Amino acid sequence: MVPFTLVLIALVVALGGFVYGVDSGIIATTLAHDTFKYAMLGPTGTNAALTGAIVSLYNVGQAFGTFGAGYSANKFSRRWTICASAMIAIVGATLQTAAVNAGMMIFGRFLAGMGCGILLAVVPTYIAEISPPQHRGMIVGLQGFMIAIGFFIANWIGYGGAYAKGDAQWRIPLAMQIPGPIALALGCYFIPYSPRWLVRQERYEEAHAVLTTLHGDDEEAVARELAEIRHHIQAEMARGPSFKESLTNLLSRRYVHRTSMACFLLVMGQFSGSSVIQNYQSSFYAAVGFTGKTSLLISGIYGIMGVIGQVIYLFFAADRWPRTRTLWVGSVFLSVMIAICMALSAFYGDADTGNISGARAAIAMIFLYSCGYAVFFNATIWVVPSEILPFSLRATGMGLAVFCKSISAIILSQITPTALQNVGWRYYSLFIATNLAAAFVYFFLLPETSGKTLEEIEELFGDTVVADREAKFHDGDQATVKTPEPKSSHVESVV
Repeated sequence: MVPFTLVLIALVVALGGFVYGVDSGIIATTLAHDTFKYAMLGPTGTNAALTGAIVSLYNVGQAFGTFGAGYSANKFSRRWTICASAMIAIVGATLQTAAVNAGMMIFGRFLAGMGCGILLAVVPTYIAEISPPQHRGMIVGLQGFMIAIGFFIANWIGYGGAYAKGDAQWRIPLAMQIPGPIALALGCYFIPYSPRWLVRQERYEEAHAVLTTLHGDDEEAVARELAEIRHHIQAEMARGPSFKESLTNLLSRRYVHRTSMACFLLVMGQFSGSSVIQNYQSSFYAAVGFTGKTSLLISGIYGIMGVIGQVIYLFFAADRWPRTRTLWVGSVFLSVMIAICMALSAFYGDADTGNISGARAAIAMIFLYSCGYAVFFNATIWVVPSEILPFSLRATGMGLAVFCKSISAIILSQITPTALQNVGWRYYSLFIATNLAAAFVYFFLLPETSGKTLEEIEELFGDTVVADREAKFHDGDQATVKTPEPKSSHVESVV
């Protein structure tokens, strides 16, 4: 049974996922409003390059934010880094709401992206460090659930905006980006520090208190975990890696496998086609004959599918399905859905065909794609990177992975408008190929991590775990760990 306090803390922090979901999702319906197009894109209401810039500068901001995410999380704590990033997101959303030209809109999107880039790196790091191994998939998966909720709400906010008049059609929806980060910033005052970070600061009594909160009344488990954390982090402190050395270590021969897998997972979150379909779904719907309010209504229903998929993941898949199998099976599933959608778009994408059933079938495939992505990927791509990276490199490594994700999103957001104009439904073939390639990578190169402690995951990548998990307890709450001499002086801490 997962302690209620742990779930509550994780939900507060997972608001970072909600902020990202709303900020990312709201642009799809915003681009569908004619009033927005004429206000930002010029008198014709069409400008593929500027449309791509409005979308991609959000991703540029994400990439920029990741540069300081690891350093800030390690120095100032995961807790206050999350709070600061929420503040940045508030400023970005405010600028978008008040935008009087495309430049102001783009700068607002950039700041919102910067805040979300930090959140995407630090939120799963924090949640992974407070989660027990048997429930880590579900607890960290709450971030993916909140992302889906954010997308869902953003789509319906955008649909509601269609019933407003003038610029209120898009200003009011953009203003709805503000409540989420406000709630997150306030929530940061009530959540504890990461116990791992506290131990790294040698604040052992506070770490003990936090672990007690997380474990409930199981004092033995608290003492054992605290002793284990202290052992590993003290071994790490003896090496004393700097922030610069941490960046170098991520690409060293010893860590490059797990670093590359963490980056690959988040990059494939983009090249699976999910972000393209989310951001440009109005264009896809138009390709099969649905425009205007009908297109916005379909977008709202599309958001529901993501929530349904996340519910399936949390209650039936998280910590029950092997992570590796979930990823490679999911990749094959997405390829099939996109292939069917591509074929339907090719045959029924011309409004002159008059085949409404074929167009509806194409939309159904997009809906099934959305649900499948939520089940197989929306949470898993955040769970696995947060657990395969060692403590000393976790925040920095997640920052690098989010940076790679952002760069891939920038590329896609720039080429997608032009690709849709020039090749139409054939653009789907890119994502069929990338998903099939990813399935092979997951099957052959990604070790299975579900149900394992962070220390056991260390062994999967060839490291020797030097901590003896057996502890003796004294005075009811003190523990000492019998630690044998390491077989090698090359010891990694994964906590």
